[in-house]
Amino acid sequence: MNKQYLLTWSFWIGLVSGIYCLVYASTTIIDKNIIWMAFVALPIYFGSGAKIEEFPHFFSSILSGVVWGLIMLNFIGFLTGNGLSGPVSMFFVVTICTFICVFLHMVILAKTWLNQVPMIFGGLAMTFATGGTNLIYVIITMTSGLLMGVAISEGGKIIDKMLSAKNIEKSLGVEE
Repeated sequence: MNKQYLLTWSFWIGLVSGIYCLVYASTTIIDKNIIWMAFVALPIYFGSGAKIEEFPHFFSSILSGVVWGLIMLNFIGFLTGNGLSGPVSMFFVVTICTFICVFLHMVILAKTWLNQVPMIFGGLAMTFATGGTNLIYVIITMTSGLLMGVAISEGGKIIDKMLSAKNIEKSLGVEE
């Protein structure tokens, strides 16, 4: 990638992020304290290849992660409420549930929309971060982070095409 592309795409990433924050902060229906969760979903999406055709997989995996988070939190609460210490409860629940979750999604559900284990962990972690509350906001915020990732990724493709066309014209001597 050339520096002109990286400079232009960097500006695009900043603009999309800024617009996202402006819109998010201006809305009256979303919990403003979790805006950062969008910026958790964003790098998971990019780190997994940022393929727009896999958007349903990422969204479904967020939902799955939230469910796994609730399962784990409830089991931890159950064990703690029945005399086990918090750290020991967390050890057993996280060990067992993580094993089941990873095996289930990487092996049994590998060819389904529930196959994005990094995003499942993202949804699970965000559920833990809220203590299992405001989950609709968690889902909306993480999904909006995915949409921001789509805008950044697809915008990067358009920028690449525009700069490639400009460079071709320049090399052919037909530049205005």
